[in-house]
Amino acid sequence: MICGKCGETYTIFITDYKFEKGDYRKFCSRKCANSKEWSNEHKKKLSETCKNSDKVKIANQLIGLKLRGVKRNKSEKKEKEKISFICLYCGEVGYDDNNKNRKYHSECWLKCSGGIRNGSSRGKHGWYKGFWCDSSYELAFLIYCLEHNIKVERNRKGYKYYYKEKNHYYYPDFRVNGILTEIKNYKSELTNIKLKSVDEKINIIYKDTIKPFLNYVENKYGKNFIRLYDK
Repeated sequence: MICGKCGETYTIFITDYKFEKGDYRKFCSRKCANSKEWSNEHKKKLSETCKNSDKVKIANQLIGLKLRGVKRNKSEKKEKEKISFICLYCGEVGYDDNNKNRKYHSECWLKCSGGIRNGSSRGKHGWYKGFWCDSSYELAFLIYCLEHNIKVERNRKGYKYYYKEKNHYYYPDFRVNGILTEIKNYKSELTNIKLKSVDEKINIIYKDTIKPFLNYVENKYGKNFIRLYDK
């Protein structure tokens, strides 16, 4: 065969069928094939095809809008699909745009949670009937209050204190009949600093004064009452 670009002779092996169809290599090398010259008619045809393509039309429109300083209408943006969830506090359906793992309405979370991060303590923590508890002592106290019709809710107010050259916030555990109540295992210097930051009445229940609440729960549910945490 003779190369259509450089005129050099080259050899190919094809069947008669492909030769008759013209389905074979017309150039001796890739270099010659890539350097072939298009006719003006063919160039015009390619140009018209590109100009009429949808992608080119959209691109030109966007460039024109940008040059004129026209911003896209927010309503034209694709709306995000809302994600549904079942609130663990009220049991009603809720919706969120981003969070796939959301479990509470904002107002329900404020009702059942405190200001501290759940699970930040070292106690045996978990949820019980919509209340977060950070220790078995808190759970025993909460069960006692709920089963004796004592008004109890998680405290959401924080009190600023200064410790080790840093500012922190202290969140007492509960409000019982409107009065702050803190469950503590033992006394410490840090505990005293935290308590001094509180500017209202607060009841402290330590290890030695938690026994009535603990005995009530253990006698009714057994010593392994932490199994009562919601699964």
